[in-house]
Amino acid sequence: MKLSEKIKQIKEGFFDICYIWRKEYVAVFRDVGVLLFFFALPFAYPLLYALIYNPELVRDVPMVVIDNARTPLSRELARHMDASPNAKVISYCANLDEAKHLMYEKKCYGIMLIPEDFERRIMRGEQGVVTFYSDMSILLNYKGFLIALTDVTMDMGTQLQIEALGGATAEQADMATAPIPYSSITLYNPESGFGSFLIPAILVLILQQSLILGIGMLAGGVYEHKKLHRYYSGRERMHNNVMHIVLGKAICYYSLYIIPTVYILHVVPWMFRFPQLGNQWEIYAFMAPFLLSSVFFAMTLSVFVRERETSFLLFVFTSLLFLFISGITWPRYAMPAFWKAIGSIIPSTWGIEGFVGINTAGASISEVREPFINLWILTGVYFITACFAYRYQIYKDKKRGFKGNLELAND
Repeated sequence: MKLSEKIKQIKEGFFDICYIWRKEYVAVFRDVGVLLFFFALPFAYPLLYALIYNPELVRDVPMVVIDNARTPLSRELARHMDASPNAKVISYCANLDEAKHLMYEKKCYGIMLIPEDFERRIMRGEQGVVTFYSDMSILLNYKGFLIALTDVTMDMGTQLQIEALGGATAEQADMATAPIPYSSITLYNPESGFGSFLIPAILVLILQQSLILGIGMLAGGVYEHKKLHRYYSGRERMHNNVMHIVLGKAICYYSLYIIPTVYILHVVPWMFRFPQLGNQWEIYAFMAPFLLSSVFFAMTLSVFVRERETSFLLFVFTSLLFLFISGITWPRYAMPAFWKAIGSIIPSTWGIEGFVGINTAGASISEVREPFINLWILTGVYFITACFAYRYQIYKDKKRGFKGNLELAND
C-alpha cells in the first residue's frame, strides 16, 4: 500500500470518528433521560450521600442502666458512661424486662446491667463484671458504646489500682498501671468517621454506574427505534468500520465526564472536608484509564439492552454488588476466589483501590501501579469486547433490515 493511500485512510478514519463523536453528542443532548444519568446523577448523588453521613460520628446514643448494686462505685460507673461523648443515659430501670421494653420501642439502643456484687467483688480484689446489651441493627451505635465502655472501665480500673497502691509516688503509680504506655492513632481518618471511610469509594462507583445506565439507555433507545443504521450508513466517508464507531462514541462519553469527574473527586471532598492528601493531577491521571475502561465496559454491556427501561432492570442492582466486591467493605484477600475473580474484572474495583490510596492515604501514582496497570488492561480488553458487541449489533441490524425489505417486497 502506498503512503498516500495510507494517509488517506487515516484521514478518512479521523473524519469517521469525528462524525460519530458529533452524532453521539446530538443524541445525548436530545435525550432528557440520558442527561439525567450523565449530569444530574453525578452532581446530585454525591451531595446526597455526603449529607446523609454528615456529621460522620454518632454522639450521645441513648442507653439505660440497671443498677442492682446501688453503691457509690456503680453510680460512678453510670455517671462516667453518661459523661462520655458516645453514650447518654436516659433512664434507670428496675429490671431487665423494663429495659428490654424500652429497647423494643427504640427509645434506647443499649442496656448496662450492673450486678449486686459489683463493688463487693472489687473490694475483695476480684474482677467486677458488668454486662452490656447492644442493639446490633445499627453498627455505629454499637461502635460508640464499645468505645465508651472500654474507655470508662479502663479509666476506673486505673484509678482503683492507684488507690490500692497506697503511698506510691506518681512514677510508681504510672509504672504499675501502665507499664507499657500506648496511644491510638487513626491513620488517614482522624475522626474515625464513616463518611471519610465510605464516601470516596461511593464517589468512584457513581461515575461508573452513571456511565453504565446512561450508555445502556442510549443503546436501548437506538435498538428500540431502529436507529443503529445511522451510525454506519448514510455518509459517503463512513466505511462501516466498527472501531471508528466505538472510538467516536467513547470520545464523546469521555469528554462529557471530564467536568463531573473533577466535581465528584475534588469539589465534593473539599465541600465536606473529607481527607485529601494526594496530588490532584495524579488523581486525574489515574482516572483516565478508569473512565476509559468504564466507558468500554458500559458499551459492552449495552449489547444486552433492547429497550430504554431495560437498563434499570439489568444494571441498577449491580451497584451494591460492585461496592461489596471492591474490597472497601470486606477485604479482598478474605473473599472467596469466585467473587475475587469477579471483582478483578470490574473497573470500579481498581478505581476505588487506587483513588482511595492516592486521595485518602496520600500515595503517589507509582505506589498504586497495580490498579493503574489493571485499569489499562481492562481498557484494552473492554475496547475489544465493545468492538465485537457493536459488530454483532450491526450484523443483527442489517439482518433485521434485510428481512424487513423482503417482507415489504412480498407484500
